[in-house]
Amino acid sequence: MRIVGVILAGGQGRRMGREKALLPLLGVPLIARVLERLAPQVAAVAISANGDPDRFGLGLPVLPDRPGESGLGPLAGIRAGLDWAAGMGAGALVSVATDTPFLPADLVERLAAAGMPAHAQSFGRDHYTAALWPVADRARIDALFAADERRMRAGLAGAVAVPFDTTPDPFANLNPPEDLARAEARLRATAP
Repeated sequence: MRIVGVILAGGQGRRMGREKALLPLLGVPLIARVLERLAPQVAAVAISANGDPDRFGLGLPVLPDRPGESGLGPLAGIRAGLDWAAGMGAGALVSVATDTPFLPADLVERLAAAGMPAHAQSFGRDHYTAALWPVADRARIDALFAADERRMRAGLAGAVAVPFDTTPDPFANLNPPEDLARAEARLRATAP
């Protein structure tokens, strides 16, 4: 089965004051770090984001939310991603957040092995943005959205939770500036 990926890059970083996807992590934008981890695991990658698509400069398709849905949350981005995946002839879409630069190198393999839908979990915490979505679920996701259900958890109802209990947490989000500083220290410690 062909699996494609989408990086959910919407919005500004809380307490960071600017678009999180473009924040530098040791001089490299967060989104480029995430792309580096995700690209080898999927057939193609796109970015879910509204606004000027040229700001990323990565040569990837940028998928805006459907008309009238801008700013309605990550499930709107999943819907745009599923539309794109269907157009690519893919059977599944893996989603990841732009602020998770330490994604596991076997994320897609392990999610796919668990069945669909599936989402990552670490230390008992569910990570609904790191998930595998069957393209065949588009109509179900659309129906949820039409009923004003915007939660990722609802979109992944019945999904298998796949544990990734490694230290440090590969899904640690980068929200305040202190998180970014810790991530830079982590990269420096593991650099060759």
